[in-house]
Amino acid sequence: MQPLAGDALLALWERGATLHPIDRALHVLAYAAPGRDPEALARLPLGVRDALLLAARRATLGDRIEAQDACPACGERIEVALACSALAAGEAPPSPEWPLEAAGYRLRLRPLDSHDAAASAQAGDVAAARALLLARCVVAAEHDGESVPPEALPEAVAAAAAASVAEHDGAAELMLSLACPRCGHAWSSVLDAAGFVWTELAARAQRLMQDVHALARAYGWREADILALSDARRAAYLALATA
Repeated sequence: MQPLAGDALLALWERGATLHPIDRALHVLAYAAPGRDPEALARLPLGVRDALLLAARRATLGDRIEAQDACPACGERIEVALACSALAAGEAPPSPEWPLEAAGYRLRLRPLDSHDAAASAQAGDVAAARALLLARCVVAAEHDGESVPPEALPEAVAAAAAASVAEHDGAAELMLSLACPRCGHAWSSVLDAAGFVWTELAARAQRLMQDVHALARAYGWREADILALSDARRAAYLALATA
């Protein structure tokens, strides 16, 4: 993954601010992995996509992540220290397709991608979104030698299919195990990798704009010249300008 800095980071933020979160995720990858086919990025399994987003975040902002959460039992705010490199470690990319047998039904499944996520976001409610995702991840299904449409699968088979998809693309849902130091309550929280990475990159872009503003006022420099400075030199000039 290519680090996102300077003019590229500001262009990414400017364009991404108006996009849907799913499109934002692909937009980040397009900048961090120039030359990659946009359609190929959209077809990546969601876990693979999110692992690449975390790699882009690591290349740009470093490996360490500092986050916060609130204890659902007592409301205590807790600090959470994570590492990009560890979040999806050990998760192998899912196969393009795999078989599943459940309750006498034989299925072929595939992992979900950004196109699937975008389609489900247009669904009217949670139940409709789940039905749509099931229909998209079931490549084929049969029972007693007869083809069965995804919407006709028994609930138990549909649940088995959903569980299989989640298992095969484990990095698509990053679960954090947390504990409250105040009351001892333990809980699990899902990390929205795509949303988290975008929030951090957007914050970095906004800080960079503040740096440009301060140095332009202090020295009359052009934006392009300020962005061309290394982070260390830009910080040094900011310190001098505000001394």
